[in-house]
Amino acid sequence: MVEEKFEQELVKEVEGQDKQESRKINYFEKFLPLWVAICIFLGIITSQILPGVSSLINSLSIGNISIPIGICLFLMMYPAMLNIQASELKKLGRDPKPIILTLVSNWLVAPFVGLLMVNLFLPGDSEIVRQLGFAIILLSSSPCTAMVLVWGWMAKGNQEQNVLNTSLNTITIIFGYVGMVSLLSGIKNIPIDIMLLLVSLVFFIGLPLILGILSKKVIINSKGKEWFNEKYRPFIGKVSIVALLITLV
Repeated sequence: MVEEKFEQELVKEVEGQDKQESRKINYFEKFLPLWVAICIFLGIITSQILPGVSSLINSLSIGNISIPIGICLFLMMYPAMLNIQASELKKLGRDPKPIILTLVSNWLVAPFVGLLMVNLFLPGDSEIVRQLGFAIILLSSSPCTAMVLVWGWMAKGNQEQNVLNTSLNTITIIFGYVGMVSLLSGIKNIPIDIMLLLVSLVFFIGLPLILGILSKKVIINSKGKEWFNEKYRPFIGKVSIVALLITLV
């Protein structure tokens, strides 16, 4: 009887956790891939019907950095920095296999898969080919951060490991991104502005990281951890998704 009662209580507890988890993924987040596809389609249509819009956006820039895109990228990165937990980074040595797999796939596999794609699908030396090739190199050399937590949650993965991997990605990208992009661009003889890459790294990674750590500490001290986790972080997470969709348009 005692064992039976314990099993019933355990089942109730698991069911309660499942219900709580299901409430954390709202309708908008559940169909995020659909909204991404719609925004890409709207962006293509807008560029064909109103070509002046893209010219206007391109004119709003400092150097080669677009101000509207820069603001959106900043809003995408800041929420990811709120998820970094120093306590999680202390667990790196507890189970090294997922960490090793993450580092190998991010820095020894993905960048060179991107380089292979450039060689296979973008032959030639025209300006548009160089730009597309450089875009693929930029993308493949950047470990995922912000949206990984959403995808991992939707897949019902190990969220503790997910947060740990995301925190590790955020730290390693600061030290490895510029070097990897420079290496792959050099292999393809694509000229790049190292200073622009460094400035972008500071603005889109370094600044959100500092603000994320400071704002998290200030908000928790003033409002409490519960308010931060249940109110502030979900709201900022929605802002991040909206910023992502805007960049696609």
